[in-house]
Amino acid sequence: MTKLLHIEGGNVDLAKLYGNVKNFLVGERFKIVKDDETEKAYHLRAVKTQVTRIIVGAVRDVEVIIAGDPNNFAVIVLVGAWGKNLAISATTGFVVASTVAAPAALAVGSVAAAGSYITARMFEDRILGEIESKIDELDS
Repeated sequence: MTKLLHIEGGNVDLAKLYGNVKNFLVGERFKIVKDDETEKAYHLRAVKTQVTRIIVGAVRDVEVIIAGDPNNFAVIVLVGAWGKNLAISATTGFVVASTVAAPAALAVGSVAAAGSYITARMFEDRILGEIESKIDELDS
């Protein structure tokens, strides 16, 4: 899922905002794998690669783009690989539970997929809240 914040007015130091976003993700134990800065754009991608995260379909990657000027900019946040998370969760549930019974496999896969969606959605809300809070704090 992709979220877009468009901010007009004020005077936000975009470099500081970007630094705060990076620090937040590092604090959440993400590894920064892409960190590009240009005159008017900042782009980062962070991942978590633990096997358990892949199996349960938890938040595995986050991409953040901040682009524009201090008084007119956009923040784009992409969390996880939704389709891939859901497919892996459902498949894992099927493989794990197929030794017991097919209906149980479907139930386990569905519960894992729903858990993946809820976890990613909660993280998305948390990172957006953090970004909005920092924008308010940095607006001078």
